[in-house]
Amino acid sequence: MSERIEDVPEGWISSSALNLVPENLKDIARSLLNNIVANILRPDQTISRLNEFLELCMGKAFSDVPNLDLEHRLSDSEAKSPLLFSSAPGFDASYMIEELAKKLNKQYVAVALGSAEGFELARKSIDKALQNGSWVVLKNVHLATDWLNEVEQKIFRSVPNANFRLFMTMEFSDKIPNTLLRQSLKFIFELPDGVKASISRTYGNVMSAHRSDKDPIERSRLHFLLAWLHSVILERMRYNPIGWSKGYEFNEADLRCAMDLVDEYVDTQGSRRNLPIDKIPWEAIRSVLINNIYGGKIDNDYDTLILKSLVEQYFSEDSFDSKKSMVPEIDDAELKCPEASNTNDFHNWVRNLPNNESPVWSGLPHNAEKVLKEKKAVLAISTLWSIQDISDEQISDVRPEEKTDGAKEASSGAKVKWISELGVRVKDYLKILPGSLGTLPRTANSLLDPLFRFLDREVNVASKLLELTRLNLGDIDAMCSGTVQPLLEVKNMA
Repeated sequence: MSERIEDVPEGWISSSALNLVPENLKDIARSLLNNIVANILRPDQTISRLNEFLELCMGKAFSDVPNLDLEHRLSDSEAKSPLLFSSAPGFDASYMIEELAKKLNKQYVAVALGSAEGFELARKSIDKALQNGSWVVLKNVHLATDWLNEVEQKIFRSVPNANFRLFMTMEFSDKIPNTLLRQSLKFIFELPDGVKASISRTYGNVMSAHRSDKDPIERSRLHFLLAWLHSVILERMRYNPIGWSKGYEFNEADLRCAMDLVDEYVDTQGSRRNLPIDKIPWEAIRSVLINNIYGGKIDNDYDTLILKSLVEQYFSEDSFDSKKSMVPEIDDAELKCPEASNTNDFHNWVRNLPNNESPVWSGLPHNAEKVLKEKKAVLAISTLWSIQDISDEQISDVRPEEKTDGAKEASSGAKVKWISELGVRVKDYLKILPGSLGTLPRTANSLLDPLFRFLDREVNVASKLLELTRLNLGDIDAMCSGTVQPLLEVKNMA
């Protein structure tokens, strides 16, 4: 089979079926059919096909993630609405809060949770900030989900200073209290898929013309090389244990430290418009990157060799040669080192990179991504099913003879078949189950009897179980009757 299914063969689609589709929607209908066939024959192409389908339906700008203007979002928040930064492992969003605090000249206290001392410091910091209007940053709140209920109650019961803000950073977790999630202003950060997407995010969030375009002009290329190296390092994390032998917490803080390192070495060469390539301290830069900034997080000799190979590949004198390819294994003109001298030119070069990149860009085997893409496709399809609303599911048939004068009412009242059947069974269970269980009569003599105490405990347990069962059945009954919005938790019980 070819590497990519370009289109569904003509004979596979009924022309009469396509004729039922309006002319302006035929391209979308064919794209949807292509998705179905690709998911069956080549599940590793499902995600890319879905992206093309979304672009066709919603436009190319739909999938572009805008750069986060945290200062603007801060103005939309309130003192009683925490700002929750949820990110994938390997992405640390706390630096964004720290930079904003410096920019606005705001006092803040950062507390890392996970220890008894951290909880006590967090309580005191929140109490103080509620009064004076400063900021509190709670890091790693996913490690203290039970304690967050206390934080929520403290903020809800207080009358905070209007300038008070509570920031919380966490990794993805399903144990955060729902009430706190509803009350918070949420920001989601994920590691981008692919080297191109990762570098684009780096140029949007980290790189700036104010910093990278300062003399000498070689500075901007060194920053570009750092961005490419950082993106490759992060991209390999998606392929563990092929990319790295284990997960490492590489994040944007490492890239910022690397940029500080490069700037420090470049500035020591004096103020000049151009810096000769042989005057750049390549060996010193490579050594710090391998042994400290990135290598300091690695505890495996094999992974250290991989990092050393990557750093030596990008940080050498021939990195300024426009004939050198950023991916040595691929001789493609689009991947040649860009002839650019400022941040905007490098960013435009990144935007024009091919969209169909392969794992070879990260120094991995060509087929490394196939298994990863298939897993993502399965996850994407299962997620779509899990968030599908009941009203979108298959409607039970309505007999033609029922569609008389009340056809409109019959159609509007039609329910999903399994929902209707479940509703009948739930009502039967509610009729069968008693409303409550009576308690055993307690006397001074009976409490001395071990058998009575045992039976009394069992009755109490059964009573609580009955109460919970009737409560859950009531929720399912309300969902089946359509009186409440179906929640995912209730659907899972059903």
